[in-house]
Amino acid sequence: MRALRIAVVVVVTSFLVACSPGSADRDSTPTPTAESSVTFLSVLDGDTIETSAGTVRLIGIDAPERGECGFAESSALISSMLNEGDSLTLELPEGQNDTDQHGRMLRYVGAPQSTDLALPLLTSGLAVARYDSTDGYPAHPREPEYHGAQVATLAPDGTVMTTACKAAADAAEQARIAAEQQAAQPPVAPPAADEWWKQYTSCTKLKDNPNGHPTGPFSRDIPAEAPIYDWFANGTGNNGDGEGDGLACE
Repeated sequence: MRALRIAVVVVVTSFLVACSPGSADRDSTPTPTAESSVTFLSVLDGDTIETSAGTVRLIGIDAPERGECGFAESSALISSMLNEGDSLTLELPEGQNDTDQHGRMLRYVGAPQSTDLALPLLTSGLAVARYDSTDGYPAHPREPEYHGAQVATLAPDGTVMTTACKAAADAAEQARIAAEQQAAQPPVAPPAADEWWKQYTSCTKLKDNPNGHPTGPFSRDIPAEAPIYDWFANGTGNNGDGEGDGLACE
């Protein structure tokens, strides 16, 4: 009889536990939804949008921040793929952080115009593949594709260099180097004035010239004529100012 009473107690107790509220919840672990639909509201920058569910940061890419070269272009591209009120698909890959350090949701984003908003930014040279397993963050399924599509680069300070910004920076650097090289060159002397008179070795030969050159006289007191005077008076050896009156080739 004692054994029978124990058996009855065990059965009743088991039945009560099984039927008690919340018992099923304690025995199962809910699985978070990997995909959800939200409404697009606005673009914050090339890798961040505002939705009806909150701020969403695109997983695995990085675009220029406000105030940096390329910010307007990357923001404009993502804006061109979205219209206010669009229904977006948000996907959280397994193993990925739900939010970033700023509380923004981390998601792949699909839209009516593009099943992956991040990829066009990479192929257009307006973003880089980043914040993934290559730099200490969780890996994500599209990581290899994103790195293969990237054409932009990172500047030495870690900022994003879009292809257009890099081209402009390279051109500015080349111009700077060229200016420095030019400044380092010794100054080039201006071409000597046409000292036409030096082809004549005497006043006599000058007066017989068929070239239309002036034949004198040349005054030592007139600045424009002084070099000519000096040539014929002193440079030819024929004393073109024989009278010593300051006029040569009279």
